[in-house]
Amino acid sequence: MSPHRRREDLIRTALEVFARRSPDQVTPEDIAEAADVSRALVYRYFANIGELRTAALRSAVDELSPRLVPPPGLPATEQLRSSLRAFIAFADGYAPAVLALLRGGSRVAGERTDSVLDEVRVQVLRILVARSGGGAPSPRTLLAMRCWIATVEAALLIWLEERPMPAEELADWLIDQLMAMLRASETADPGTRPTAPAG
Repeated sequence: MSPHRRREDLIRTALEVFARRSPDQVTPEDIAEAADVSRALVYRYFANIGELRTAALRSAVDELSPRLVPPPGLPATEQLRSSLRAFIAFADGYAPAVLALLRGGSRVAGERTDSVLDEVRVQVLRILVARSGGGAPSPRTLLAMRCWIATVEAALLIWLEERPMPAEELADWLIDQLMAMLRASETADPGTRPTAPAG
């Protein structure tokens, strides 16, 4: 196996392990055992477990980003709903790792992971702005969109731990929250154009 393929195989193995256990509970020995390689081989490609966690997160985000792109031909609200459902399904598939990241207090969280997570937040914000109509949203509306992204993360944290409703109901509820927040922004800024996605 080439060095590149071996590195990718270790990252893929790490993601499989992180889907079952919180990354801050996983050691290089765990990855080596799951990949059926020596511990020394893991360290040949990654200086420490933190570097492997970051590489795995980078790989996961690269997997997530195309899933968030809404399918064309649907009303704007349905496009957002599709992206949100994809995000929830992704978080569900990597639940232990996502929980560790969203809690923020674990060894998984750090400057490098925050930077990668911010890429996802920026992508989601761009999707929201693009589907809110022409032109730039008002500062109040933009704030509402950013607050909604934080709401999604907080709701996901609770949902992954407690499962109070099916995933599709969670997506529908969060879309309702977005519409309410945007309407509240429009009411407070009566001179601005409508920003709630149509459909």
